[in-house]
Amino acid sequence: MSSGIRRGVAKVALKLGLRKPKPQYAQIGEYRIRLPLNSQWLHYRSGFPIYDTALGQIAAVLAAKYPALHAIDIGANVGDTCALIRQRAEISVLCVEGDPILLPILAENVGQFGLGVAIEPSFVGPEGKSVNLTLADDLGRNASLVGAIGSEGSVKLRSLNAILADHPAFCNAKLLKTDTEGFDFDIVRQSMEFVQRSRPAIFFEYDPHFRPNEPRAGLETIEALIRAGYSDFVYYDNFGHFLLHSDASNFRIFADLDHYLASNRRFGVAVYYFDICALHREDSDLVSEIRFRTQCLSSP
Repeated sequence: MSSGIRRGVAKVALKLGLRKPKPQYAQIGEYRIRLPLNSQWLHYRSGFPIYDTALGQIAAVLAAKYPALHAIDIGANVGDTCALIRQRAEISVLCVEGDPILLPILAENVGQFGLGVAIEPSFVGPEGKSVNLTLADDLGRNASLVGAIGSEGSVKLRSLNAILADHPAFCNAKLLKTDTEGFDFDIVRQSMEFVQRSRPAIFFEYDPHFRPNEPRAGLETIEALIRAGYSDFVYYDNFGHFLLHSDASNFRIFADLDHYLASNRRFGVAVYYFDICALHREDSDLVSEIRFRTQCLSSP
């Protein structure tokens, strides 16, 4: 039987439930991470080798300045971002993840990271609101709660402030990452008390298409950060490439990039979203090193 026929038979067997899919694993530095069964991580990384790598370099730069660096990873998934951070800087990380399908895999993976890594089994959002997970998109991989929030449900959202009350060691964390498939703008804006107090480097997904009824949500988030003293914004495309750095005085650049994503969604996608590293003015001295390290990822 040819290999093509074997693959076809295997796909049919999986669809009919006659054969269980094999577990997938990713090697991130010294860590062997188990992935969700339907994960596309290996596919993305094979096509785009620097996909999802910039944050590790950013963590290393921050750790050199802040030896007691702590990080908060909102939307931790199965711990792949935590592994990326720990590969570059052995710092404490709070993994915040509410997906009940992913949590057992996250716990399994975190077991190999050593001391300093904690798990908070929650979805971040307005305190007291609930969601119905049967209405969530892509549960067990990259869940989006956009269609489930505000509905009757048994799962309560928790604010970042409430979570940190249970994890006081992270109350002054200097690195905040959020990747929550549509709620990143809300999380940043709803967490301004923490942001203004700790002034962390914030690495967040900039993807306005999840919220078409709030076309200015992304720009309003950047405006809120500028008001809080954030002076520098480093952009990466969704493939992991360094795109540009702009300071807060060049707001037109932020608006132009926002329009660029909107045009992509309407007329043909080349870039789906950006990842942005926002730095408070007290950390503007780190911009050149972050630029250097992350530009080198794509150097020949």
